Amino acid sequence: MQLTLMTLNLYNYVAPPAAAYEIDNILEPDQWLKKQAWIAQTIEQADPDVVAFQEVFSAAELAQLCADLGYAYFEFTPASIADDSHVYYKPGLALASKYPIDKKLTHKDIPADVFSRPPLITELNLTGFGALRLYVVHLKSKRSLLDKAKEASATELEHYMGRWASDQLRTQEMTLLMQDILLQRQQAKQGVIVFGDFNDDLSQGSLPLTFATPSPKALDTEKNWSMHDSYSLYATTDERRPTHYYGVHGRILDYILLSGEFASNYGQQIGLVTGYECIDRHLTHSNFDEHSQASDHAAVVVKLTSLHH
Repeated sequence: MQLTLMTLNLYNYVAPPAAAYEIDNILEPDQWLKKQAWIAQTIEQADPDVVAFQEVFSAAELAQLCADLGYAYFEFTPASIADDSHVYYKPGLALASKYPIDKKLTHKDIPADVFSRPPLITELNLTGFGALRLYVVHLKSKRSLLDKAKEASATELEHYMGRWASDQLRTQEMTLLMQDILLQRQQAKQGVIVFGDFNDDLSQGSLPLTFATPSPKALDTEKNWSMHDSYSLYATTDERRPTHYYGVHGRILDYILLSGEFASNYGQQIGLVTGYECIDRHLTHSNFDEHSQASDHAAVVVKLTSLHH
């Protein structure tokens, strides 16, 4: 069996007349139709079996769009909206699947209130792969962690300290995510997939600990807990493409991470990475008519092939 996965930050997916962050950040009807059309085109191009989304404000509209494309199963975390207002101030996450989602899981071991955007955790059970635990995440951005009311008048030092606070929160989010993954892997041997906008290069700072190799003295249950970047498991010589650009500078912020069950050095391997694609034409060869309402992130697409029937 082959399983195709995709992750995509939708960039302010909010249906009019609602707004994202600012009172006047509302799409015109024609802009909304363009956004819907671009998302549908991107999904149809990749043809994933499971697709994860970040920056979802209008979950009902996204669920309908996905249903129209053949994704009958949909889960989401709710966005946050100001009281008596049309302005959303915190986006949610979503997962659409062609296969039944066994269950949406609660955060038993994750203090969800610590996260800037609590993760979405679900399970699938697929022939050839067995039970799979899926996480959708959107970690804290590098934007300075300041009280919005004070942001405009903040000093340079306050902005500097706010950026430090953002980095610390993002590291804490990753730590709690890995804690939940490791605790669950001690209880049940199942493949784990993490889709996300990590808002950072996972080779920087403390984030590479995600891929750390346990000590030879580790317990048997600890020897195969490290996660793997799906790109690193794909046999390719192609240069990796950025998933986001700040000016002319490209960065890799969007990843699909896989547990040891998809790595060749794992004794109980269940699948191989047989494809990796970065859909980025809207970023590298942008056309206003076609891409004016596209995302500011690339879509990452990964193909898995099971080793069992």
